[in-house]
Amino acid sequence: MPLRPLIVLALILSTATACAQSPDAGQRVQAADVTRADSARVAGDSVVSRADSLVRAGRYWHATRLLARRLATPDSASSAARLVGARAASGWQGWSEVDRILRGAPWLDSLYGGEGRELLVRSGLSRDQDVRADARLALADARTPAARLTRRVLLARALDRANVLDSAAATYSAAAEQVPEISDWLRLRAAGAMPDSGARAKAFAAVTNAVARDRISWTDAQARERTGDFDGAARVYRAVGAQGSAFRAEALAARDDSARASLARRIVSYLGGRASYTNARQAVDVLDGLKVPLTRDEELVVARAASENGLAARAVTGFTNAAKSAPLAQRDLYGYAGALMDAGRAADAATQYALVTEPSLAARASYQRARALVRGGSGTTARSALRATATRYAGNGSVAAPALLLLADLQVDDGNISGAASSLGELVRRYPSAPQAPLAQFRAGLIAWQSSAARAAATFDSLATRHPKDEEALGARYWAGRAYERMGRHAEAQQRWKSVIAESPYSYYAWLSNARLKTSGWTPPGGADTVARVAAVDSISMRIAALQQLGMDAEARFELDALVDRANTKPAEASTIADALIAASEPARGLRVALRAIDRGTPSRALFRAAFPVVHEDALREESRRHDLDPGLVAGLIRQESSFNPRAVSAAGARGLMQLMPTVGASIAKSMNYPLWDPALLFDPDVSLELGTTHLASSVKRGMPVARALAAYNAGASRVARWIERPGSDDPELFTEWIPYTETRDYVRIVLRNAQIYRALYRL
Repeated sequence: MPLRPLIVLALILSTATACAQSPDAGQRVQAADVTRADSARVAGDSVVSRADSLVRAGRYWHATRLLARRLATPDSASSAARLVGARAASGWQGWSEVDRILRGAPWLDSLYGGEGRELLVRSGLSRDQDVRADARLALADARTPAARLTRRVLLARALDRANVLDSAAATYSAAAEQVPEISDWLRLRAAGAMPDSGARAKAFAAVTNAVARDRISWTDAQARERTGDFDGAARVYRAVGAQGSAFRAEALAARDDSARASLARRIVSYLGGRASYTNARQAVDVLDGLKVPLTRDEELVVARAASENGLAARAVTGFTNAAKSAPLAQRDLYGYAGALMDAGRAADAATQYALVTEPSLAARASYQRARALVRGGSGTTARSALRATATRYAGNGSVAAPALLLLADLQVDDGNISGAASSLGELVRRYPSAPQAPLAQFRAGLIAWQSSAARAAATFDSLATRHPKDEEALGARYWAGRAYERMGRHAEAQQRWKSVIAESPYSYYAWLSNARLKTSGWTPPGGADTVARVAAVDSISMRIAALQQLGMDAEARFELDALVDRANTKPAEASTIADALIAASEPARGLRVALRAIDRGTPSRALFRAAFPVVHEDALREESRRHDLDPGLVAGLIRQESSFNPRAVSAAGARGLMQLMPTVGASIAKSMNYPLWDPALLFDPDVSLELGTTHLASSVKRGMPVARALAAYNAGASRVARWIERPGSDDPELFTEWIPYTETRDYVRIVLRNAQIYRALYRL
């Protein structure tokens, strides 16, 4: 997280009753603890001064780029250039760059109040290095109470990391005396470094913050574990439900083969029961670390638990080992095949599914085999397998219905529209209550649209009547309206569009309906954009800001959790809490709080602005304008991609506001002649916006309709190249509806809906 300004800590130190929200993201820079002479060194160089202004405005990458040439060889650069360059790099978490710029500078302990040394401490802590010497020097040079507090905590963290426990505890305790508002969290840190249980108990007794008190048992367990009281740690971990952590502590105590084997048996027994997700994953990890040979039955227990808890590779290993000594039972064959699918080995999964013949599993295995064949690229075989599944297991709608839906999708890809219509019709007739029936009927309506507006209208109307609560019903009413419009029955078309708007006024289909009706569409509620101040929320916000500034991110998360919980118990404060979460660099949590409040029926303009936040608005407008993109569309895409969280990371590894993969980001950055590249740059909002809008604009500028460009951004251009061959795809609305991936179809609709809301809320 970018450095918070020392002004937050200065406020806390200056008054115990002051209330202030976390500063705006554009101000998150280190407040220099410097003399006038130091300031003059920065101001005396126009380029460095400009870079410093950019840093203070939160434009870290722009500052880095401005100084890149001067800092190519740091030793030849001025002290001011090096310090400001390091500040900038710290803002985008470029800790290796901070170290490169500052390490070995001869002025670290004579200029700038030790700020350069402090940046090196933060750099080292982020990379798990021993920075005790740097931390002591930085503390010695501190010139203000806020700087001394910050650096005392950084020193405590460095001592803690190096396992110098007595000194760490004493340093945390000294810091706690300086700042009452976060003293409980510092006391917990001190207690966590105390080997003596009596001393810990005394420290725990002084903790009064309810959120911090909830962490006492965890802190006690962690202290016991790190100081060698493994049995005591395991006992406390079990008491708080952390069985996986208890096993880890016991593993540390197991000194010989007999003890390790005994623990392994207990872990296997535990995995054979009903372990929670987190505990199961930890237990498997501990078990593997013991390196105890397992029997075949034990391998199967572990493989099943791994499969059920998302450890696909470990599940494959377990099933494979078990199969070496004897064939797998049918249930385990099915689990093995599923693990292979999850591990990306579709062809191997199909082979294993084909071996499952037990009546209670055969139908599901048949369908899953067909899916594996599709994923593995065996198209003709997959189509035959899907048809065989739907025929052989016609009496089992839970497999026949999805088989028919997938078959129809492949038939559309083949251009076999009549075959797709037949498969969809069969699904709707035979399995009207199946979860897939509404979507099948919707797609049947899309097919009918190509040749008969009357048949399409009847199909869509039937869907809306039979499944009024299904997510496809709203779209069915919209498309029924389009069908009636085509027939010249305008009153019936308008009636359906008006019903869409009345039911869901700020939905994608309401936006389309308003466009058809030529009406203005949804407008946000009136009222102020700002929220009411709540002293308790302000106090929590200040604690969060201070903890983040001190690098105590775990404690800040616990306070953030409590803030979210407060929104559930005090709904009247929802808009204030949502705004505070956004200010604390947690926009995703803020928008969820706001959406829950809106769903409860208490919408306000402030809540809508929290549910659809804009962070880094200046940069967003700037990059959108540079690429001739609609800023509302870019904002809508960011909300869907990352909820405006610049630190977001997807399961696939995409990063930042616009969720670019590091390889994609590196490629675009190279084409734009970036002076340096670090994957951490994708967490910088300016970089994410610059590269992300470039990526998006590359599709739009080729003349691709917006819906297609969004689909390509989400699923890739190669897939879009196939999807544009689907019927009616020259109509952007039809193209969107025919996207076979539910995730991508929803993505396109949601981003387009978001764009409309952003235009209404912010005039983007």
